[in-house]
Amino acid sequence: MTTRPYAPIEWDLVPTRTALIVIDAQNDFLHSEGWYALRGVDIEHMRRCIEPIKQLVAACRARDVPIIWTLHGFRDAQDGGWLVSMRPFLREGGLRIGTWGYELLEELGAGDRDRYVVKNRLSAFYQTNLELQLRAIGAETVLIAGVLTNQCVAATSKDAMFRDLKPIVVEEATGTTLPHLHAPALEMMRVGWAEVRGLEASLQALRALPARQAGAVGEESHPGQDPLPGQDRVRA
Repeated sequence: MTTRPYAPIEWDLVPTRTALIVIDAQNDFLHSEGWYALRGVDIEHMRRCIEPIKQLVAACRARDVPIIWTLHGFRDAQDGGWLVSMRPFLREGGLRIGTWGYELLEELGAGDRDRYVVKNRLSAFYQTNLELQLRAIGAETVLIAGVLTNQCVAATSKDAMFRDLKPIVVEEATGTTLPHLHAPALEMMRVGWAEVRGLEASLQALRALPARQAGAVGEESHPGQDPLPGQDRVRA
């Protein structure tokens, strides 16, 4: 008899204890005029996440589920660390703080009541205040969407589990530059540290939540933080 070495997990979305984290949905990754596309990187698999993210955002807003957007960037190649050495097309530009490419894709509808985390390593928890923000709003379960499946999504979801949070990665709302790594990355998450859930099931669970009362914890953006980082910055 062979014992299955893991059991897939399913977590409930609990009212006032759920948040959505959207990882690095920035112009340089997702826009046809962003740095990745202009340098010849195939971004179509990443762009598959755009419409699903928009649906998740709308469903969260309808139930007052807090939304946290991460932005990955650095001042220069040195600030970017080893990632730049492994991505030579980033040596001269791309994901640079203060540029249009660094900003969130406008059509996703990030708002001034949302929360924001600036990062420059794969995990959105690494040397950021993401955990503090999640604790402040009382989040225990986190829906995760964005790019790249096998990089920042995987790293952030794993770090969420390390902090005894419950990560749910929404399959259709993620994407990568190397599509052949998408399914194996999701399988690693499913086996090791996260629930991987389809978009429709995620939307149904969100719609089943009751709307919270006005003034609930987490309704406002983080104190002292620019609600829309980088607005009116120069396009480059």
